[in-house]
Amino acid sequence: MKKFLFFFILFVCHTYDSRSQDTAPVTANRFSITGKVPSLPDGIVIGLYQSDGQLLIPMTLDTVADGKFAFSDTVSCTKSLMLISSDEGFPSQWLDVWVAPGKQITVTGEDRLLPLWRAESDIAEQHEQNLFQDASRELNRKHLIYNAAECGWLRKMQLEHAGDKEFARLAWAKVDSLRQYSFPLMRAVYKKELDYMATSPIDKVFMTKLLTYAQMSSSKEFMPYSDELKALYARLPDSVKHTPEAELAYQYLYPAATVGVGDEMVDGEWYDVQGGSHHLSQFKGRYILLDFWSSGCGPCIESLPELEEIAELYRDTLAIVSISIDPPKSWKAFVEKRQMKGNQWNELRKAGTGLAMSYGVKGYPHYVLIAPDGKIQSIWGGYGKGSLLKKLKEEINIGIN
Repeated sequence: MKKFLFFFILFVCHTYDSRSQDTAPVTANRFSITGKVPSLPDGIVIGLYQSDGQLLIPMTLDTVADGKFAFSDTVSCTKSLMLISSDEGFPSQWLDVWVAPGKQITVTGEDRLLPLWRAESDIAEQHEQNLFQDASRELNRKHLIYNAAECGWLRKMQLEHAGDKEFARLAWAKVDSLRQYSFPLMRAVYKKELDYMATSPIDKVFMTKLLTYAQMSSSKEFMPYSDELKALYARLPDSVKHTPEAELAYQYLYPAATVGVGDEMVDGEWYDVQGGSHHLSQFKGRYILLDFWSSGCGPCIESLPELEEIAELYRDTLAIVSISIDPPKSWKAFVEKRQMKGNQWNELRKAGTGLAMSYGVKGYPHYVLIAPDGKIQSIWGGYGKGSLLKKLKEEINIGIN
């Protein structure tokens, strides 16, 4: 299995302090979520997250006490939030919970397979979400058991054995073994949901699923159902096909041709954090290393010091262009927080579309080395300490003082 595939939400809870909270009364501009899972011991942390279109952003956390947890916040419209836990025994996936102004939502469950917990309310979208859940529940249970075991090994590797290469090899061997069972089950879950979508209402939940699965369709390992997705897209009325969500799904389902080794580089317009526009052509005559990355990608973040070292070593012959696929607000905040140097660019388009699609980006980090004549010399993915230095020494036949 490719080691650069990652679950960006798996350990994020550990970077925030847990805090218990009481739910405020449900007023016209608030929602309230009350959860009850009697089997959970005290101290388990449950997180409430929202999506910015690419990353899951933590809103707040609550610590389970007597099998209960609760959340309350202001809200101006009906939208989907996510419940997640990164504690031992939980899978890397989440439960979709729809909230709306003035609404009370109850969540119940039996074990740590959180995506199988049940959210109940009088919100129409939650009712439809639950029908999707029912369509694949038993298959998903089998998949989540394996997924939780995978997460257990990854958690130990990241938190208990950080930097232990021997343990990392053992952990990845265990994960790869588990994925021989979990991935086929995962694909079967997706197929069950796609079959349900063939006759389900075309609403917010349908469009969210269609867009998510269309984005995944570039990887046959995860989503080998392009024909089924195209048939679902064909179900859309013309009025819906002109919405931003449907147009984006179309781009994923009918992507532009990608370039490969030996092809001329594809240029376009990228933007820096100040809003200035840039083109790759400004570096022609030098080697160019494109680094497609996301702030939610652990290996991407780990590679930053090595990229800075490479930029200095090859300063006269190589231009490194770091291309974020994050939404503008998240990207700019991260660049500022980390005081990132060099060419920090963003196409300001949805992840996986535009020039990222032209360069065949399917996972992160994704690297493209362009030769001084403007032709693509090498394409690869993934990062391990020292791997970029080793790769560039092999690819660029220039002595380094």
